[in-house]
Amino acid sequence: MLVGDDIGESTEGTKVEVTLGDIDLDQPTAVLSQLNVWLNDEGQGVERGVQLRKRKRIIPMWKIVEASEVVQKNLPKTTGLRTLDPMKAIPHDDMVKLLKLCSEWRHNPNLVMQFGNVEAEIEFFASLVKADGWLKGDHIDLGLYLIRKRQQQLEEVEISDWTTTDVFFMNHIHTYFADNKRKKEQVGWKIRTSLVNVVNGKVPACGLDWQNTYKVYVPCMLQKYKHWVALEIDLIQCEIKVNNSMVSLIPDQSLKEELGPLSITIPNLLHTLDFYEEGVYANECTRDWWCPWPIHRVDVPQQANQGDCGMFVLKYIELLSAEISLATCTSQNMPFFRLKLAAENAWGDAYMP
Repeated sequence: MLVGDDIGESTEGTKVEVTLGDIDLDQPTAVLSQLNVWLNDEGQGVERGVQLRKRKRIIPMWKIVEASEVVQKNLPKTTGLRTLDPMKAIPHDDMVKLLKLCSEWRHNPNLVMQFGNVEAEIEFFASLVKADGWLKGDHIDLGLYLIRKRQQQLEEVEISDWTTTDVFFMNHIHTYFADNKRKKEQVGWKIRTSLVNVVNGKVPACGLDWQNTYKVYVPCMLQKYKHWVALEIDLIQCEIKVNNSMVSLIPDQSLKEELGPLSITIPNLLHTLDFYEEGVYANECTRDWWCPWPIHRVDVPQQANQGDCGMFVLKYIELLSAEISLATCTSQNMPFFRLKLAAENAWGDAYMP
């Protein structure tokens, strides 16, 4: 019997008790299975959470910090994240904390947890810990924020060679493109402040100025197919690489049509900001970089079901930015990665190497 009074004041001022029963905390699949029962309860828990919108209380879990606020911890010297072990076991205490958190939801499906700027209701964790639950933008953004935050804690900003955007970046791209595409000449396109702030590293939290990076990872929802992919904007080769966990779903032509606005907007944006003229490095592309950037597919591990594309995107970005193999990025490992992300969300940090 575990008492969950360390995660916030309990509903109605009482303590919430968690019965672990026969759950083996060393077996992530067993914990994931129990969380599915607790949070889904044959769909009733999620249904109640959707219907009962009156909120009794919000438990603040952790706050989003800016890069300048990150305190350097006493960590072993490492180069980037190259020593990251993607299959490293989830700490026992964090597993227990996650169980306590989800037990509170089981007792009060109307509860709201505050994770940074995201108010998470029961369906947030229910879809995350479901075997093939479809991830929403909030899942992606919180996962990427924790990865960027870990980057800040591991190394000096000046030697980092990558950063990420959030999911709203592509919305800004499409709006910017729509505002300007009727102009006959691309020179003089009106620049949106929201895009400039991303390039300057002001948003999202713990992001970097693109002048200090060589590649930018972008989570992208392909609207026509309702499918997440991970994009890599290569600022050296001046091209866009697509990491797609379900290549057979999307024809090349459809992919290029959906990403066309990004292909045109990125060089226009950088040209307007005099990015390469003032940058600390020179691009290496063999063509005029201000022309539309080419879009290339990258050979990556594929998913074996319909709902894991969001988790694949997070793992692609985490592993590629760490410059380690994608060998562990398989459908068989996705349940473990889902549980780890849930534990990281509850803890407020991505796990260190």
